[in-house]
Amino acid sequence: MARRSSRRPSRLQLRIRAPQKGTLVIACTLYIVGLFGVLGFIRIPDPYPDVALALAGGLLILGALFPGI
Repeated sequence: MARRSSRRPSRLQLRIRAPQKGTLVIACTLYIVGLFGVLGFIRIPDPYPDVALALAGGLLILGALFPGI
């Protein structure tokens, strides 16, 4: 006789999708500005290039997890 597992399959599934085009354009712009600011090609006050890079990464992650963003 086969044993039944007491585990139930999880109903919550993580679906990862590509971000929308607008999200990609904004994230790429923030990434390029942040990268050029960190490397010194563009003179931007100190915390802003790091913030731009962080926002670009966060926007890409949120855009991949939530389809409406």
